Amino acid sequence: LDQTVTSQGCIDAPLSAMKDRLNSVATLGGGLGVTAGLLSGDAFTQPANLNLREIESAFDPQYYADQTLITGKVEFDLTDALKLTYLGSYSESASVSIEDYNKQSPTIAFNTAGNPLFNPALAPLYQALFPGGVVNDPILGASNFFRTFDVAGGGSEQTTHELRLQSSYDGPFNFNLGVIGMDFEAIDPTKNNTDGYFVISNSLTALTQLNNALGGAIFGGQVPIDSGGTLEDQGFTGLGGQYFRSLSPYELSSVAVFGEGYYDITDTLKATVGLRYTKDEKTQANIPTFLFTPGAAYGPGTPQNGSPVNPLPVAGQTPEAGGDGFFDASFEEVTGRAGLDWRPDLAFTDDTLLYGFYSRGYKGGGINPPQPAGANLFSQFFDPEFIDAYELGTKNTLANGSLQLNATGFYYDYQGYQITQIINRTSVNFNIDTKLKGLEIETIWNPVSTLVVNANLGLLDSELGDLYSIDVIDRTNGRSDLVVLQNTASYSNCVISAQGYATVLGAIQANPALTGITRNLCTGDLAAVGGRAGFEAALGLTGVTVTYTDANGNVQTATALQPIEGDAKNLKGNSMPGAPEVTFNVGAEYTWLPGSFGDWGLTGRLDYYRQSESMSRVYNSPLDELPSWDNMNVSLAFTNDPAGVRVELFGKNIFDETAITGAYLTDDSSGLYTNIFLNEPRTYGIAVTKNW
Repeated sequence: LDQTVTSQGCIDAPLSAMKDRLNSVATLGGGLGVTAGLLSGDAFTQPANLNLREIESAFDPQYYADQTLITGKVEFDLTDALKLTYLGSYSESASVSIEDYNKQSPTIAFNTAGNPLFNPALAPLYQALFPGGVVNDPILGASNFFRTFDVAGGGSEQTTHELRLQSSYDGPFNFNLGVIGMDFEAIDPTKNNTDGYFVISNSLTALTQLNNALGGAIFGGQVPIDSGGTLEDQGFTGLGGQYFRSLSPYELSSVAVFGEGYYDITDTLKATVGLRYTKDEKTQANIPTFLFTPGAAYGPGTPQNGSPVNPLPVAGQTPEAGGDGFFDASFEEVTGRAGLDWRPDLAFTDDTLLYGFYSRGYKGGGINPPQPAGANLFSQFFDPEFIDAYELGTKNTLANGSLQLNATGFYYDYQGYQITQIINRTSVNFNIDTKLKGLEIETIWNPVSTLVVNANLGLLDSELGDLYSIDVIDRTNGRSDLVVLQNTASYSNCVISAQGYATVLGAIQANPALTGITRNLCTGDLAAVGGRAGFEAALGLTGVTVTYTDANGNVQTATALQPIEGDAKNLKGNSMPGAPEVTFNVGAEYTWLPGSFGDWGLTGRLDYYRQSESMSRVYNSPLDELPSWDNMNVSLAFTNDPAGVRVELFGKNIFDETAITGAYLTDDSSGLYTNIFLNEPRTYGIAVTKNW
């Protein structure tokens, strides 16, 4: 049991080297299953299924979605050269997804009696709560096997308005002026109790039931248990404490005013200058994440008991009185662009456009999701993202119109590029500077009217700026003098010196009364052994230290048993996620005109795409490597224009390649597994279109 705290879960290795399944002890549900006495080790023992297109699930995944979208456009010609345009839209959406969290089937049943960590004096209580090792979970049902599911639900409502005035004068100057407004609301928990993100596990429910049977001794009070409905009927209230829930009701109000002017300096040279002012106001309710939260445990200023339904903290107070009932953030910026378009008369082309532009872009900052009450695991706000973009390009028509050849070179300088990372089961944003440069070449060749060939080539080079960050799957930064341990309270891992941990294990072998003490090393709860300094002295570790680099890039020193977050890496020079150095596609289609087949025409098309290796995260570790991949599609379309009928036979990914196109790493409490995204498998189909 004292060695299970080193069960980090997955390790930093290439995704292509995946050979085994997740160790449940490294997860929040599996680890706390050990704490509850239900498990003595890993619940997953079967060999891993290496087929990336197959998963295991204890029930059929569910997905529901509903969306309403209304758009409108009104144009009014004020004069022959002035047009006023209004664009408006309203959208409302709601969705919920329910699936097996670990996507693995346990093979080890729950203990019929508590494990060695469980207090033997509580054996009768264990038998009463979990007869035969069966946990009666009001949402997941009765089972004597470890079960964990996640529920992702949410909805949004958005209204947009845009008013634009455009000119089309015969003279050298024209303009485009406008104003845009948007109101957006994400997640209204008064409409749907399944809004937010849930992790529901029968091991967490069991620990909650044990806490309540002990009069709240484990979590400092009785924890409410949600018994309003099952996973299948989605009738649960969303107000229980036996599951993890992250909820971030969010509102955005945005307005932008823009204007762009165009001036023909000569018949072949045009200048463009534009400015835009944007203001974003964002509000998010400060609802701490739920998990094992006793009723009335949150302080003033936070929504009552963490309830998403009533955000008032206590009677008689406004939401912001005495605390941070809501997080507010406001961002405003002036951006713009300027450039030249030149159409020279060249002897070797039919038509040529040369252009060069500079633009200043902006993406508003925001508010990260709330954290557990009293936690400070990440910054509550993240900064805006800015980009200085420089582009030079050309578009050309050659060979009497049969050939188009376009090329664009670009250099993007990002300040505060926004990156997402999962921390404590929550998606968190942070900023990093980065530079991106590349070249895109596009060509379309139409040698005869019935044949078209196209090809595109993209070359890209990216480089991250100077930033230190702790890689959660490699907290030791590859150092042998450090070791990763579980925080058995939050399951957010920590790091201590390897010498200190080894010394503690030796002390446990010499004195079995210390069994289980390693489970307190991350929390620092060492009062029973004289506190950290006293314990270090008793073990002969006084003066033993390790140095490390913190997330701010500062070198720090820790004592032998002092927990730290990890040894930070400098990301400078790493590649941006999702930025392959080379992309290429080529396609060709040939059309047999009507005549040979009566009124029917026939078009055959072939497309091939390939991209080079890329990275899924900013750390560029072996885990982050996404292999190169390619894809080929074919189609055959029969068209009868007089009848308005088109019948298309198609095949996608005809060689049935399995390619990992994207990935994201989960956090410590999930065992650091990686979710991957695959290309579609080989698919054949038919599409029939009829026009009237």
